[in-house]
Amino acid sequence: MMRIKSNNKIAGNIASLSLLQIANYLIPIIVIPFIARSLGVEMIGKVSFAQNIIQYFTIVITFGFDYSATRQIAIHKENHEKVKEIFWSVIVTKIMLLILMFLVFLIISLFYGKIQEDMPLYLCLFMVNIGFTFFPVWFFQGIEEMKSMAIINFLIKLFGTGLSVFFISSPDDYLIFAIMPSISYAVFGLYAFIHVIRKYDLQHSKVSKNSIIEQTELSFPIFLNSFFTTFYTIANLTILGNFDNITNAVLGYYSGAHKIIMCVLMVTSMPIHIAIFPSISRKFAESKKDGIHYLKQMAKYIIVASIVISLLSYLFSPLMVKILLGKEFLPAIPLLKLFSCLPFLVITASLCTVQGLYGLGFQKYAPYVGLICIMLNLYLIPLYGMYGAAISWIISQAIEILISGSIVYIKSKQL
Repeated sequence: MMRIKSNNKIAGNIASLSLLQIANYLIPIIVIPFIARSLGVEMIGKVSFAQNIIQYFTIVITFGFDYSATRQIAIHKENHEKVKEIFWSVIVTKIMLLILMFLVFLIISLFYGKIQEDMPLYLCLFMVNIGFTFFPVWFFQGIEEMKSMAIINFLIKLFGTGLSVFFISSPDDYLIFAIMPSISYAVFGLYAFIHVIRKYDLQHSKVSKNSIIEQTELSFPIFLNSFFTTFYTIANLTILGNFDNITNAVLGYYSGAHKIIMCVLMVTSMPIHIAIFPSISRKFAESKKDGIHYLKQMAKYIIVASIVISLLSYLFSPLMVKILLGKEFLPAIPLLKLFSCLPFLVITASLCTVQGLYGLGFQKYAPYVGLICIMLNLYLIPLYGMYGAAISWIISQAIEILISGSIVYIKSKQL
């Protein structure tokens, strides 16, 4: 009975997350056609490149807590005092990282010309990190209350992206497009933070230095993997944008195709992994053999679904570009067709790395996977431009599956 109840809860979490994630990303999908036509290819490219730069600071601020703290909360959720200790240790650490990253951002802006050229744009975008600091996604995931988390995400999209339609009418309105999601994420992130404290009786208590060090050490290997994994997905645009012969229009084509495939990934892969990560963490904590068996069971269904998603993405690539982005973005169609294999690759890679390596306790191997993949960007992008950026991402995901999957297979045989 307990197993049936657990499986039903997971299925319910996946279903509710999927429906709410569809709503979350239905708003941007509805808004993309208007924004793309109002701002134009070049301004979309300019803003997307700036968002890309700010993302590096966000990676450091989140510091892998979305996985490490989720796992800790999931394991200790029946121990209120331990949960409280974990909660405040993570929050205090993230506040310190937010302050540190803002100082680093100001220092870099003194030397990096692209930030100096449009400092207001980068400041508007940096504000989103206030939301990332206080929005306790990891807490909701750990206690398996995904519905509340998804509703707040929906409100962030509704007010941050949905309302853009009423304020943006020309390329000159790009700062409005940049700041509205940042304000929305900051406001609702702080609301979620206060809501969790009140509902789950997590009033502030003294945070010990040892507790902060413990959470930081647990998260550090995951942070390294997240940094390198995210780096080889976002470094494509970073490297692309720093070549003198690459125009804002080229960045716009790449960003347009990237936005579409990310919508597909967020609607499909995110609900699956957010829903199963806590239960897999508990299975591995109880027994590594049980964890591997459970992972294999889930993988059968998830991988088949990801293949179907990739095939549909390929078939509908021309239609999605024409409807969502408009005729100005037609050169992005071949790029989106290349990207269409990513749902299968990203979902499978996450199963091998996040679910498998972390569950077995071999996080230390994960960063090396990303490190190997980063080098591809520097080689392929100068040769093939925006297509090289896409190919780099694809090959990187395939290498991650090969290396992480092999390690999980070998280690599981040794159990």
